[in-house]
Amino acid sequence: MTKRVAISMAVVAVSVTAVVVAVSRKTSGVARKKDARPPVALALGDVPPEPSVWVDVHAPEKVWKALRSNAWLSRAASEPLGQGMSTGWAGFLSTRGSDMADAFQGVVLDVVAGKLLSDPFRVVFFAGPAATGTPAIIVPRPSSNATSAFELLEGLARNGRYSATHCPGQKAPQAPPEGQPPPPPAIVVSRWLIAEHAVFAAQKDGRIVLAKSPAAVVQALCAAPPEVPAAQGIDLSVSFARAALGREAQLAASLLGLGAAPRFAFAVEGDRLEPRGILGELGEPERLAAARPPESLLELVPVEAGVVFFATLRLPEKLSRDTLRQHLDRSYRGAYAPRSVAVIWNPRGDERLPAEVAVAWPERDAGLLRDAFSGKNRMDRRRACGHEVFASTGALGLALQRSCEGKAPSLLNSSPSVAEGLREPVSFGVSANVGGLLSRVLADAWAHEPTSQQKLSSDIEAARRLLEELPFIGLRGVTHGGSLVPGGFRS
Repeated sequence: MTKRVAISMAVVAVSVTAVVVAVSRKTSGVARKKDARPPVALALGDVPPEPSVWVDVHAPEKVWKALRSNAWLSRAASEPLGQGMSTGWAGFLSTRGSDMADAFQGVVLDVVAGKLLSDPFRVVFFAGPAATGTPAIIVPRPSSNATSAFELLEGLARNGRYSATHCPGQKAPQAPPEGQPPPPPAIVVSRWLIAEHAVFAAQKDGRIVLAKSPAAVVQALCAAPPEVPAAQGIDLSVSFARAALGREAQLAASLLGLGAAPRFAFAVEGDRLEPRGILGELGEPERLAAARPPESLLELVPVEAGVVFFATLRLPEKLSRDTLRQHLDRSYRGAYAPRSVAVIWNPRGDERLPAEVAVAWPERDAGLLRDAFSGKNRMDRRRACGHEVFASTGALGLALQRSCEGKAPSLLNSSPSVAEGLREPVSFGVSANVGGLLSRVLADAWAHEPTSQQKLSSDIEAARRLLEELPFIGLRGVTHGGSLVPGGFRS
């Protein structure tokens, strides 16, 4: 495998979180000289950050091996898609130890994958007024190899430091009496620099943290997400904190009865990422039922839909404002009946484009639905395949209607493995046409670039075709005993 392939695969895998630096012998000397200066004090927010989404890599060795051997990533690395993603990082990722006073063998990429991130690690995104928007990488329990790699890069690449006297949201320590020196800072963050790219790192309380912002490092040291319990056969998982994802997410999670941090689980088999399903405790187990999605619902959803959320809701048999309120406050005592519903979301590649979201709900609740969607933000409303459809755009509503009428392919026209997976019982599930979704997002972004002038680009078209080869993945959870039993499938 070529050096470019290895570098590009690492960047594709962790493009927004890739952290590693190296410097030449000359730069190292400059760094030591600048380190004599005192650390720069960081301005801290008054509101503590909240972890919102975090990725746990439980089996780093398997993940790195899969990245190196995956044929699609190898091809992508040699084409404009991979080369564009590696621009700016390739210079230091390919820096050899022989160029750094023979500090190590191989290239810096080997130090990262083989040592620094060889133990289970986490990639954490934060929410809140002071959130930087950049993730942080946390190694909760680094081995001696990881610690040695950290110290190696710290000694070679440090070029300045930042400090914090306390964690965001906490009170600043009182000033010492006159004439006495101030106490040492609670947190010191190193600045690692190479090729005009700065990465920030710290080691505290047995943890290693790295990020592209010193504030993000402090946030990760002060507000790490709860530990994710190990599960057999799970090599990578993505967790979501429902309280930190906005009002809409909190409302949906409350209706579904989800717990504080549901997670999507994956396994690595050879060079493939295999969906294993949705795990997590339920906060309100009685709000979900389990059933196979009706064929009419699957016929309604277009095959090219980006992301589809499925749920089997346990709701009052006769649904009204009063019975729904009683259901949510646990005072309802009447009969229940399940509802199989779907939410369709097509992400866009430019924020100026209209949001594309649709809800498909059984038509038995048409009266309440008209009332619920009667606000000032008008929705496109249709009745198709026995469901009430409310869409944010007329184009999306028409796409669902055409799918229902057989004028366009539906989810049931997917590959046999996908169609079979979609027919399995589900309480809460998420399906994503990853290739089509990313291809459209790229097309949107390119079309709204000032330099594109609406002209086709051969590189963009090649990248779109390459992205469209990515699989369709599905994850589901079925309620049982107060938690979700996982299941998954892919094309």
